[in-house]
Amino acid sequence: MFQNSKVMIKLLALLTLMLSSANTSCDKERSLPVPSPGEFERYSTDLTMHSDILGQTIRYSIYLPADYTTATDKRYGVVYLLHGYGDNHGSWNDQWLHITTLIDSKEAAGEISPMIYVMPQGFNSYYVNRYDGSFDYMDMFAEELVPYIDRTYRTRADRSSRAVAGYSMGGFGAMILPSKHAELFSVSIPLSMSFRTDEQYMSESQDGWNQQWGSIFGGYGMSGEGRLTDYYKEHCPFYFFNEQSAASFSDIAYYLDCGDDEEQLLIANDRLHRQMRELGIAHEYRVRNGAHTSDYWHDAMREGLEFIECRFNGGTWPDSQEVATDASYSGVELRETVGGAEVVAYPSAGYDEAKQNSVIYFVQDDLAADDLHRVMNLWNVAVNTKPFVVVCIPASQAGGDFAALAEAIDAKYGIAAGAERHFGAGRGTGAGILYDYAAGTEARMAALYLFDGNMEAAAAAPCAGTYYYIDTTDEGEHFVASGELYERCKADGVPYDYRVRNGLTGAESSMGGFLAAKSNLMDRIKN
Repeated sequence: MFQNSKVMIKLLALLTLMLSSANTSCDKERSLPVPSPGEFERYSTDLTMHSDILGQTIRYSIYLPADYTTATDKRYGVVYLLHGYGDNHGSWNDQWLHITTLIDSKEAAGEISPMIYVMPQGFNSYYVNRYDGSFDYMDMFAEELVPYIDRTYRTRADRSSRAVAGYSMGGFGAMILPSKHAELFSVSIPLSMSFRTDEQYMSESQDGWNQQWGSIFGGYGMSGEGRLTDYYKEHCPFYFFNEQSAASFSDIAYYLDCGDDEEQLLIANDRLHRQMRELGIAHEYRVRNGAHTSDYWHDAMREGLEFIECRFNGGTWPDSQEVATDASYSGVELRETVGGAEVVAYPSAGYDEAKQNSVIYFVQDDLAADDLHRVMNLWNVAVNTKPFVVVCIPASQAGGDFAALAEAIDAKYGIAAGAERHFGAGRGTGAGILYDYAAGTEARMAALYLFDGNMEAAAAAPCAGTYYYIDTTDEGEHFVASGELYERCKADGVPYDYRVRNGLTGAESSMGGFLAAKSNLMDRIKN
């Protein structure tokens, strides 16, 4: 009897959803209540909707456009904001995240249009149905919540105007809901998505597995491969993104973002990025400095909101960031032959042949003279008062015996002994040359900056005494090598920072990496 009634409830909910979707073509005819100006509040929390599917009340918060009561003929796109494990429907706008403040600033700057933001109660559901049918949260979301919001507010009731964003557990929801309900959502914004690789799930503590995963995906009390149930695989992106299904996700705009200081989530997110690339599933991917914090998610939503705005308006997201740089250079430029290589040296204002100078070996692929000038301007070498020199070396001339070349450069420019006075920056093949040179137990360089680097972490381990700055783009040629090096540094306890930016492979795209690394590099030079 219970099962029959449950089926009836779902059928009624599905009928409601179909009717709501049918109204999309005649959106203007929908008669919807409009709050009076005296009652209007942009942000409201602890609002409720009764769910027949769950048999209980669902709470939600909502942030309405400022002109909602005055522009009564206007309809808006909807962004569903999903909270993390242990949080609630108010967490997106609590004392830490302040999402409404960010929205206001983006609207005031003209960077996004007014939208409706819905923050529903997610419990600890991971925004899916439990494997045993005891708590069908995803069904509630798709069949009750979305139609309810469309009935109650002046929405554009169409998938092209619906997005889902979330952090942590909510990041998983932001991935799974559009992926399983592409008929409802067109944009997916997972931030620090909480999920694991198979290996991570199998090695998780029993209590951790049971509490957070086993009760949802099945395999409660199980260990090892027993945890990898069919229901888990049905809801794991490593499995539902495959060669057979890849084309079915082509109409969803994915934007993934995860901090490089995450304990284990970045490994899973980074590997998923690689898999999506290999399958040809279009997406944006970012790795920035930060951990599992509200500050990180607040900052991540700056670009996330712009991405939603772009896709709601039918726009195309740019392939790469544009960096305004100056190709003119007023500092000293020395073109010389050193150790058999044709190098270009850029001494700082504080450089003196008689002093104990520091050096950056900059090994690069095919950068033109103007591009070198742009890099030097970005790095402020000419105004740096430290006794310093940047020596630019074409990768084609640096491959043989780089140790001998480095020795010749040190002698030519009066470089002080000791790893702390030596830095490396490499691009493409040049990054691989420097990486191999720096490998070993004894540190040769204090820090190594690798941009879209072609290196093999499996062949040579990173040096424990060297700091690694690993920069690549989400569509870069050597994204796999960069990701593998990040994992190797993390596993070996080698100090690192890892960045994935918007961009392609090429000199122009590299400028964004040089700019992003500027403050980090300058701090290390000064210290």
